[in-house]
Amino acid sequence: MALSVYVHIPYCLQRCRYCDFTTFEQSEIMAPENYVGWVAQEIRNRHSFWQSSEIETLYFGGGTPSLLAPELIVAICRELANVGFRFTPDCETTLEINPATLNENKLEAYMKAGFNRFSVGAQTFDDALLKMCGRRHSASDTRETLRLLRKYGLNYSFDLLFALPGQTLAQVQLDLEEVSTFAPPHLSAYCLTVPESHPMATGRAPEDEQIEMFESIENHLRRDGLEKYEISNFARPGRESRHNLAYWRDRSYWGIGLSGHSYGHDHGAFGTRFWNSKSLPEYGVQVESRGASFRDVVPTAQREDLLEHEALTDFSHMFLRTLTGLPEEALRNKFRTASADAVLERLNGLVLRGWLERRNAGFHLTRMGQLISNKVFEELTFLPGDLPRGGLTRAVPDSYCSV
Repeated sequence: MALSVYVHIPYCLQRCRYCDFTTFEQSEIMAPENYVGWVAQEIRNRHSFWQSSEIETLYFGGGTPSLLAPELIVAICRELANVGFRFTPDCETTLEINPATLNENKLEAYMKAGFNRFSVGAQTFDDALLKMCGRRHSASDTRETLRLLRKYGLNYSFDLLFALPGQTLAQVQLDLEEVSTFAPPHLSAYCLTVPESHPMATGRAPEDEQIEMFESIENHLRRDGLEKYEISNFARPGRESRHNLAYWRDRSYWGIGLSGHSYGHDHGAFGTRFWNSKSLPEYGVQVESRGASFRDVVPTAQREDLLEHEALTDFSHMFLRTLTGLPEEALRNKFRTASADAVLERLNGLVLRGWLERRNAGFHLTRMGQLISNKVFEELTFLPGDLPRGGLTRAVPDSYCSV
């Protein structure tokens, strides 16, 4: 099977107050061309970790990739091709953009390079809320960016953030009304998530009103023709994010760049994760190392072989996020019969509680389950003693990761 690739670009106009990603303001770190040089070195030294020579989704995230000159983004794509990767004919190639960082010349350069999907970090059309979040763009900047994407008839996603401090249901509905005028093919609706001690945790709507906000979002988008296909994601038919679906469906992916996370299916195990350092100097040193396997070059503190209970937890959580649900066949194909039976017992218990329903040979979140998905996932978090003892045999899917 083909591979999904994520490339992290850590440059931003500003550090948003709620952000916990590995990002920096432009003036804080090295010149972008030097960082891209490190990324190219990582591609040259680590491409052999992956048995697949085809890429089916490529996603540039951050940070704000659209801050970089298009030729630097293109150089990364070219390096992937230089080491032998082929892009499938229908490869989904996504670039995250923030309003006020895109112009027509840049957009045409990205399109010429093969980018066919864009993700717009708009958040809200309310200028006061944007300022409170620490965003430097304005609602006017967002409108200009969306007009440009619409002019070229492009596929894009709109990021909507809600449950902000001081934000009311009426303000969320105003955002939705303006979103409708642009008719985006895809929308991701994120409830602000910050620790209780965070300054932005105060002044927010109570939980029942946050639920009402999300229900309003879902109802409005359905009327506009965007159907929910994952807990927080809505799309017109055929416009679902194939890259994110790779995460949710237990597919292998390669995370390139600072703090990039990767996941591969190992022979005889339940999956392996490895990740890059969050420290720029450390990342630069590590990508100089070359080896036949990630085990030769990735420090032990930056990798883990998943145990069965860990893999089952991830598998259950990810599949249930989507409205296509968790197929029993996929569960039995990957895990021991005794372990699959133990999971099915919990799943059937959640059916009795009204949080899941069983249909199409699988399990799906009910309406209630979607609203309390965190509680559902708590019930499907497995500890070492939760599964029957036995061997680690399983039906191994196509292997992507060379070990």
